[in-house]
Amino acid sequence: MSSATDNSTTPPAAADEGQVELAIGGMTCASCAARIEKRLNKLDGVTATVNYATEKAKVSYSNGIAHDDLVAAVQKAGYTAQLPEPPRRPGPAAADGTGDIKEHDPVRPLRQRLIVSAVLTVPVIAMGWSRPGSSRTGSGCP
Repeated sequence: MSSATDNSTTPPAAADEGQVELAIGGMTCASCAARIEKRLNKLDGVTATVNYATEKAKVSYSNGIAHDDLVAAVQKAGYTAQLPEPPRRPGPAAADGTGDIKEHDPVRPLRQRLIVSAVLTVPVIAMGWSRPGSSRTGSGCP
């Protein structure tokens, strides 16, 4: 009977499993990413994949590996690593007590560039329509 109850329990290592995405700095080529990946995978209970293009390492770990151990392994390889920032909770007011809601809008810089581009495009198009000395015959020659 005791063997039946032993099979239904989960091993304690499964409770310690986790996953983290590290921000990696200092990579200049794909071999740098391979070097970091190799260094992280040498740790017991760690499986890592490093993406050179996004400069991030996705690390799955178990056996009680601390995040600081992962960062230290990357730094030992000669690169920088940072843990992701904890997610911010949206609050009704800013921490400074002014009551302003300060949220990060990822589209805002793109929207500003679009508006500036549109405004600066209007004079260029207007100059193209009114060339001095040109005929409106449509031949395209002055």
